[in-house]
Amino acid sequence: MERDEGVERPGPPAIKPAHAVAALLAQGALFTAAGFGLWRLSGRPGEDFISFSWSEVALGLSFAGVLIAIAAACFRAFPKISEHLVCLQSDTYRFLGPNLGWPAIILISLTAGISEEAALRAGLQTLVGDYAGPWGAIAISSAAFAALHLAKPIITALLFVIGVLFGVAYHESGSLLAVMIAHVLYDVWALRYLNREMHRLGLFDRPADQPAPLANAIDPV
Repeated sequence: MERDEGVERPGPPAIKPAHAVAALLAQGALFTAAGFGLWRLSGRPGEDFISFSWSEVALGLSFAGVLIAIAAACFRAFPKISEHLVCLQSDTYRFLGPNLGWPAIILISLTAGISEEAALRAGLQTLVGDYAGPWGAIAISSAAFAALHLAKPIITALLFVIGVLFGVAYHESGSLLAVMIAHVLYDVWALRYLNREMHRLGLFDRPADQPAPLANAIDPV
């Protein structure tokens, strides 16, 4: 069938905010339930799945601060690499829209940080650790964390490294609450940074099928 080149093809229909929130919460609930199920499958009591103490809160805040400081320092020291990474992620995150406000950022970060740590650290890493040892479990849970985001290869590699950091933190501290807090706060910073950079680079102003303007500045992956 011939395609009329003069006809502008409509883009995908916009997702209603209420539907997006419902889907996000449903996914978060599913991941959290899966994590709890894997924890119980490992033979551990349900009441030990997560605990609360102010020392764990402080640990989570400290870990988040270190991660954000390292990421911010790297992006400031290597701005071209930072811009390239933003361009690589632009098509994945453009659906969030140019007007991504704090309520949406916080909701997305809370859902991802809580549910992913429940499923991958407390659930998968704990269960696999009983058979493959702590480092094998960290590697497997980190690989699952990276693959979950369906990102391009270089982003997947970076996500694997971040997953290892979360996995080591969970193994050393034994605190699910701490890694949840660190993950949530890091995601808040990362989403805000990504959205701001996408505006600065004009990535919301180009058609979805047009290459990002900086995508070829560094050899694309």
